[in-house]
Amino acid sequence: MSMDAAALSAAIKEMQEANEAGKSDDVVRLLKKFKTDVVATEDMLRQSRAGIAIGKLRSHGTAEVSALAKDVVRLWKEQVEENKRKRKRDDEGGSEAKKAKAGSPAKSPAVKSPSSKPVSKGKEGKEGKEGKEEKKEKETVGEREKSKTPETLVTIDYGRTTPRTAKSDGVDKNLRSDGSDAAPEDVRDRCVVMIYDALASDSNASTKTLSQCAIAIERECCKLMNYDTGKPYRAKIRTLFLNLKDKGNPALRNEIVLGQMTADRVVRLTTEEMASESMKAMNERIQEQNLFNSKGVGEVQAETDAFKCGRCGQRKCVYFQMQTRSADEPMTTFVTCTVCGLRWKFS
Repeated sequence: MSMDAAALSAAIKEMQEANEAGKSDDVVRLLKKFKTDVVATEDMLRQSRAGIAIGKLRSHGTAEVSALAKDVVRLWKEQVEENKRKRKRDDEGGSEAKKAKAGSPAKSPAVKSPSSKPVSKGKEGKEGKEGKEEKKEKETVGEREKSKTPETLVTIDYGRTTPRTAKSDGVDKNLRSDGSDAAPEDVRDRCVVMIYDALASDSNASTKTLSQCAIAIERECCKLMNYDTGKPYRAKIRTLFLNLKDKGNPALRNEIVLGQMTADRVVRLTTEEMASESMKAMNERIQEQNLFNSKGVGEVQAETDAFKCGRCGQRKCVYFQMQTRSADEPMTTFVTCTVCGLRWKFS
């Protein structure tokens, strides 16, 4: 039976808890279940955030978990793409059927009546002309509605090997800041080109869209710095450039180009908020390691057999507790296996 979004979210949460506890067998079991019981759609993955959670496991220390995570991600991508193609075929088929139906109206049987009068040729031509104009107007409205709907929600070309730049697109000489203030234009113009290069590196969006995004981001950055293009402004542009260009950060570039994140919001993101998923995962591991290492010098850890190691299955562990959250929350327990060295925590 195929999982729905709610069931998938619950299973993802269970998988994350098992991974934090070092229970690799449970993680493997759930990943296998995702391969067989999930038919992925774009809406389902967006609601459950399953793609992000499983994407992190592709660099897992356990080879089986890493391989399964890669298989699941690849399978889900194929399912989402196939779903898009099917929807497009259905839309095209529906449009053709409507056109055929509109072009061939059903003929009603002719009924002769003594009071019926023959329709003049001029009147018939007028009605035919009005019908054609009405049909043309409907088709025009349909085209307008279709143009409002984006063809795709992904602007990233994952197969690109050579970074795309303003110079390669031939727009580096024409990119200019909006020039609504007295700041030196050459500095701002170069910054617009930098932002363009960061957004365009692996994008398949049009040069017009990328140019508009780059100009808007630079304008908001300059505005945030009170139109002063000194060191703070240049440092901010440099930070934006490095984080936007990060190969591991395609989701952020995609949201900006699609307009899901405004330029005003982009320039106010912190470095942590702009970081890629891999960088966030690494920061989490560092913080967790720091918590394990934050015990006072000479503090004694209690030995216990109450915990079972998820890696080696032994019950030879030491643990300590620490208040890592607010005072009304329970303490966090940090456990270390004395046999294989695996560490995990729980509240």
